[in-house]
Amino acid sequence: MLSIDSDAPRTYCYCSDTLPDERYYPQIANADLLYHEATFLQAMADRAMETHHTTALQAGQIASDNKVKKLMIGHFSARYKVLDELLEEASSVFANTELAIEGKTFVI
Repeated sequence: MLSIDSDAPRTYCYCSDTLPDERYYPQIANADLLYHEATFLQAMADRAMETHHTTALQAGQIASDNKVKKLMIGHFSARYKVLDELLEEASSVFANTELAIEGKTFVI
């Protein structure tokens, strides 16, 4: 009998339209790829709270706290025409962050 080791399983988690909430942390811990909304910059944290969204900084902190391997942020407010600030903010606490841009592909 011959057997070959299979590839390691990979985990993708998706969190959108949500406030940061530690109750979902066990489900996303150690994920290979976490998609998390980053609707607003931290300067608009009050607006994020009012509308039940997450800031880019919070998304980065969630990724860091849960030891995910890669963070993909998306669900951006239309007020941001250039997304670099959102990426920079999330990356300030979780370096392995990328923007979820339509048509872009990611390898897990």
